[in-house]
Amino acid sequence: MSYTTSPALAASLSPAAAEAAPVAFLTQAARDLVARYPGSELSDVVVVVPTRRAVVYLKNELALATEVGTALWSPRIAAMEDYMVELAGVQVEEPIALQLMLFDILRDIDKKLDFDQFVGWSGLLLQDFSNLDQNLAYPAKVFDYLTEAKALERWALEQMPAPASTTVAYFRFWDDLEKVYWRLRKRMEQQGVAYPGLAYRLAVEHVQNMLNNGQKAPQHIFLGLGSLSKAEEKLIRLLLKQGRAEVRFDGDAFYLEQDSPNRAGQHLRRYRTKWDLPPESFASTTGALPDLLRTLPREIQFVGVANASMQGKVAGQLLAASRLQNPRAKVAIVLPDETLLLPVLHGLPPEAVPEYNVTMGLSFQSTPLFNLVDLLFEVHLTGIREGSPETGYGVPRYHHLAVTKLLQHPFLRRYQQWLDKQENAPQYHGLLEQVCNQIIKRNAVLLPASELLQLGKQHPLVDALFATWDTCDDIIAACYTLIDLLKKAYQDQHSAMEAEYLYLFFTLVKRLDSVFDCREQRLSVRSFRRFLYEQMARTRLPFSGEPIADVQVMGLLETRALDFDHVIILSCNENVLPAPKRSNSLFPYDVLREFNLPTYADHEAATAHQFWRLLQRARKVDLLHVLPGAEGTRTGERSRFLLQIENDLAPQNPGLVLRDVVATVMADSADNEAVEGDTITQTPVGDLVLEKDFDMLTALRGVLIRGLSPSALNQFLNCSLQFYFARLAKFQEAEEVEEKLGADGFGTVVHEVLENLLRPFAQEKRPLTAPDLPALLQQVPTEVAQAMRQEEDERHARPDEGLNHVLGQVAAQLVRRYLEGLPEQVGALPLQISGLEEILQAEIPVTLPGGDTLQLRLYGIADRLDELPDGRLRVVDYKTGLVHAHELRLQKRGEDATAATQRLLTDATPSADKVRQLWLYRFMLERSGRPAADAAIISLRNLSAGPMTADMGFLTEDGTSFLDKGQELLTNFVHRILDPAEPIRKTDDLLRCQYCPYKGICAR
Repeated sequence: MSYTTSPALAASLSPAAAEAAPVAFLTQAARDLVARYPGSELSDVVVVVPTRRAVVYLKNELALATEVGTALWSPRIAAMEDYMVELAGVQVEEPIALQLMLFDILRDIDKKLDFDQFVGWSGLLLQDFSNLDQNLAYPAKVFDYLTEAKALERWALEQMPAPASTTVAYFRFWDDLEKVYWRLRKRMEQQGVAYPGLAYRLAVEHVQNMLNNGQKAPQHIFLGLGSLSKAEEKLIRLLLKQGRAEVRFDGDAFYLEQDSPNRAGQHLRRYRTKWDLPPESFASTTGALPDLLRTLPREIQFVGVANASMQGKVAGQLLAASRLQNPRAKVAIVLPDETLLLPVLHGLPPEAVPEYNVTMGLSFQSTPLFNLVDLLFEVHLTGIREGSPETGYGVPRYHHLAVTKLLQHPFLRRYQQWLDKQENAPQYHGLLEQVCNQIIKRNAVLLPASELLQLGKQHPLVDALFATWDTCDDIIAACYTLIDLLKKAYQDQHSAMEAEYLYLFFTLVKRLDSVFDCREQRLSVRSFRRFLYEQMARTRLPFSGEPIADVQVMGLLETRALDFDHVIILSCNENVLPAPKRSNSLFPYDVLREFNLPTYADHEAATAHQFWRLLQRARKVDLLHVLPGAEGTRTGERSRFLLQIENDLAPQNPGLVLRDVVATVMADSADNEAVEGDTITQTPVGDLVLEKDFDMLTALRGVLIRGLSPSALNQFLNCSLQFYFARLAKFQEAEEVEEKLGADGFGTVVHEVLENLLRPFAQEKRPLTAPDLPALLQQVPTEVAQAMRQEEDERHARPDEGLNHVLGQVAAQLVRRYLEGLPEQVGALPLQISGLEEILQAEIPVTLPGGDTLQLRLYGIADRLDELPDGRLRVVDYKTGLVHAHELRLQKRGEDATAATQRLLTDATPSADKVRQLWLYRFMLERSGRPAADAAIISLRNLSAGPMTADMGFLTEDGTSFLDKGQELLTNFVHRILDPAEPIRKTDDLLRCQYCPYKGICAR
């Protein structure tokens, strides 16, 4: 299937989009540097840019700006974060090591601190400490304010009786927070490590001390910065005051004018006012602010897509069209949502985009190996421990769904393929599939670890997956074994991406192994998973490519200071661009505001600046958004930035062409979808029809001769295609593990209980009377439990667990209510039982149109045969569902007997199914020569109705006997089923398809 745009979208690729764009920001900056610092003077300058990507671009621009044959001494160019860490003279430590250091400090203060609880908030606390330092807040004042705020809460609680110990510990935590901060900071400084925020604070202190001591700082030029932390601001102010810094912001009058309501200029407007910067600090040599957004002609498209993953394909086609029109254009595909990286890479057309660069890296959490690890933890965390309540350890029982999903993972399938090729280990060929089949065969809902190891024939892979995890050492050992085994499957594919995943996973596990080695505090499975997943979230799989290729795939943060001719931004939806308003901090919002610490409002303003700055010099902009109500988006609401373009920018820029289009789906020849304008239509799916050829008719005759049950007859009338699948093709339903009794299993339990209770009366030929009922009622719980155990034989879903326990109670209640209600029914007692679970059958000679005779065999199993006072028999069928007497009246009011008789073998309704069943039971009984009074249904959910019979008087209204009319109807049915002119086809009643096991075959 391919994606195409509407005609309006295709037409938008006009020649205007290919016109030359204004000079890029870094290009102009490089030219200015070369012009102002000739010869070797430039080597004494420090140039600070926002990102490492900008470092690469600026170095390239400096090379291009230098005349051929002229030597250039490059300046010191660094990203802001790297430069601050360099000035601080420390090493930024891994968060996990810092968390463990923090735990040691807290444990010295509170010996009862639980490690698993600590893991839940320690990362946020470190982040708050880092933000506090990065923004140069005074720790004493912040923690004093926090203590006073919590004192107000404590005062309110003290008015209540006896606060809990957890409440006391909660307030003690806030009182000790300042002590924790200083102890952690002292320990880090002793070891020469820091978290990022502390590195920023130390960098500012270093520069300030250097300047106070009269040392001269090198000349600094800060290019393309946006929202700055307080530490970055102070560094720049210190250097500006000494005349050792220049600042070049990249802004636009659209959001920088003082009366602009646009939050994109929130921070830059403040710097412009407070720092008294010259006009050239905002990329202007005339004294006026640049006004590119409102004056530069450009084309902007809003492209709506049906779902999130579809954006990758649409972006690829937009890029391909752009490259055909202007092959030398600089294009950026920007991903605010990094999870779309793989869909975008798969959507890039190789013939149109042979070279591109991916700057953001693939998150380890987006790899298939992460999914395998996640499934492995799911197995162990959803298992049920059965062991000593004192230790909490014991043998776990794993849920079958988690186990099956894990064993069917592509990595494990690939290993199984490698294992199948090992001629020296034939016992392990098809091992994982055998384990899955055994789980289904045994109907094992919860599997003990020991049983899984037995099913896996003690193979090291099965042992690594399912051996019990008690400590983090067990997890690490299992991960090492898993990596060693899986890499064998890829050892002959050295360039395989999967091998890269395995290597990265090994480095992560090794890092955790070294951090947690020889520690007294052992992690639980959940705590280890949290640490491991934090590592995975920060790990990126790098891509190789040309760093300054014309086509760049990047995140929004990486676009700072860079300019492109054509920009394609994905996920332009609220809660993605900008991100949702979440406060990832333990500090209350009022604390953040009081001490000018970053809030979600600052993050939104920074995102707004990155968005609008990226659009300043772009002549072609495509903004993709997921349509409302579509799957794969959080809200479906367009980003506020799109609304600002439509309602604010577009009216102010007469040269802006704005289009709002929807990407539609173009079907391939094998698909059933077609495009009509901007809507998707689907052509009807061809009906599945099977003609009755000679082989088909022979098979149908075989079914009739072997035997036709009432359920089979109903099945043919309801859906002849289902009859074909089940009775002729004999398709087996896919076997699954049943965690609870299904409707059939529940009915079997009730039937068996009633059969066991009533069997003595049938065997001894004695009637059931009212005095017999108390003893029977006492036996009900025992009989239900026995029937449940028999039904759950060889199952690991115990009859006394979960919903099965509830169903057992319901079954017992139904049986008790039935027995208790017998004395209240007129003529119900005494009850003479003639037979239980008796097989009824009959043979009928049917003359076929060609003159041949076919012996039709009917058979069925009667739940109970009652002998009535007049000596005749009554067939009784139990129904655990609800049945009303009116459902058994087939003949409608005012309808003649002929019409009712015809509908007996044509109607495909649940009511007709029940009437046909009773009719056939009575027919078979009478055909065997036994006097039959009637056939009846006892609904255990409608006991007040008693035995309900179907009025079949319309069959004999014309004077024909019941048996003769039955033979006539069955002959007609045989003629119909063997009629070559009536093909096998699926039903038109879609409700019947809802639970049909074959609906996947016939496209229902």
